[in-house]
Amino acid sequence: MAPVHAQTAAAPVRIGTGIDAAYTPWYLANSQKGFDKAGLKVNFKKFANGGEALDGSLAGMIDMSGAAEPSVLVRMAHGDVRALAVFGQSANFIKLAVRPGITDARQIKKYGVIAGSVSDYATVKLLEKNGIDPASVQIIKSGPPELPALLTSGAIDAFFSPEPWPSLAVKQGAKILMNSGDVGYTFTLWVTAAGPWFDTHQDDARRVVASLAQACREIRADPAKGAAAAQAETKAPPAMTLSFLSEVDCTVRDFTDQDMASYDQIADFLAKAKITPTRVDFRKSMVRGFYKE
Repeated sequence: MAPVHAQTAAAPVRIGTGIDAAYTPWYLANSQKGFDKAGLKVNFKKFANGGEALDGSLAGMIDMSGAAEPSVLVRMAHGDVRALAVFGQSANFIKLAVRPGITDARQIKKYGVIAGSVSDYATVKLLEKNGIDPASVQIIKSGPPELPALLTSGAIDAFFSPEPWPSLAVKQGAKILMNSGDVGYTFTLWVTAAGPWFDTHQDDARRVVASLAQACREIRADPAKGAAAAQAETKAPPAMTLSFLSEVDCTVRDFTDQDMASYDQIADFLAKAKITPTRVDFRKSMVRGFYKE
């Protein structure tokens, strides 16, 4: 093992994350020296969101990062990104916020969506489940922070989004009508690696994944510990992170056949919506069996 440690000391693993509660296990592993204990040296860089961290990976600036499936699949269409494991999942955390007076999805005529993301995909699943013709509704693309204000102003009737944006909309008078599980979607967060780096640093990658698994075990035992780490890294209020952790299963695991069936549907959606130029052949980039408990 000594040669590997010498290699990582000379070339630290460059880790990129977003700045939201989804990355709590990464924050905890960093702040509690979990990566150091695994024999790693890391350079830890935070981006506005997981998609930007993945862009950094494609640009050769980041070695390992993580994001939800649609964001990763979009990048797989443009470069060599490997998916190594799941580090979280939830059917509850992505919520549909609606303006007052709406009690049924069929009343919604204007949706705000974050293009090419879980927001976009959950909206499509809602339309399919309720037999709503996409041509009969208006889709308004937006950045996440703008969604609550668009809803309050009446520019949109509803939006599907991960927290904290739905809860912020509720504080402004909206209500939550459903979550992604109600339309048949459980999102998963993936640990990813830049392909060229992964090919020569699999031991380092394995240590990072094991560190995240340990961080998740600590978070499940003491969520406040994770909230404190997230606050230290991002200034996020502990209550916000605790709310996230109460709705998301922070567990590192391998991909399952059920996962792959869900990812097939997402790949179909991305191609149909022309978010990816062709259907992404994601299986060639999935490293199944890389992590085993």
